[in-house]
Amino acid sequence: MEVERIRLDDWSWVDVVRAFVPDPDTAFHELLEQVNWRRGEIYRFDHARAQNYSGGFVRNAAVHPVLLTTHKALRAQYGHEMAGPTLVHYRDGREAMGVHRDTDMRWLDETLIGILTLGTQRPFVLRHKISRDGDPVINVNPAGGDLLVMGGRAQADWLHGVPPAPSVTGARISAQWRWTSRTGRPQTGAGSGAPRRYGHGR
Repeated sequence: MEVERIRLDDWSWVDVVRAFVPDPDTAFHELLEQVNWRRGEIYRFDHARAQNYSGGFVRNAAVHPVLLTTHKALRAQYGHEMAGPTLVHYRDGREAMGVHRDTDMRWLDETLIGILTLGTQRPFVLRHKISRDGDPVINVNPAGGDLLVMGGRAQADWLHGVPPAPSVTGARISAQWRWTSRTGRPQTGAGSGAPRRYGHGR
């Protein structure tokens, strides 16, 4: 596959494969019908609220040919057996995912996160975790059928997310695979989805 590498810095990168899936519309509609989509909860401050997207559970990549093909391609390209896929469904541009790091992986010094996008094209942005106003934001802007892989220290030093796009009316599905080398100092504290409690003194 033809890979375009975007260097975020000396230790972090994003690989992009455009048009990785030859018939992305068919795969999108089949997964939309076959997967059991569920809207979970995230915690903010002292309360839970519904996620701004739906998640989908599949037993393994073999449930659909496009997922199995992607799984095998990632293993062949990067030499690691990656966990996944997990699926996310955005019904339209109002549904989004804020910028974050996948801290629940704990070991972030060397990771791989592969994301296959299907459906409507949406921004996918990255910015440094200590960026300031005016610092550049990188938008990979994947279309349906594109595959991107974040690697190196991308989870340690960079944030990524799918911002709101109110003008977008179509839906999007993303499938994600992850791997960590389990080297370096592990991340401490709760993951990004855990409750945050302020002012309780404990």
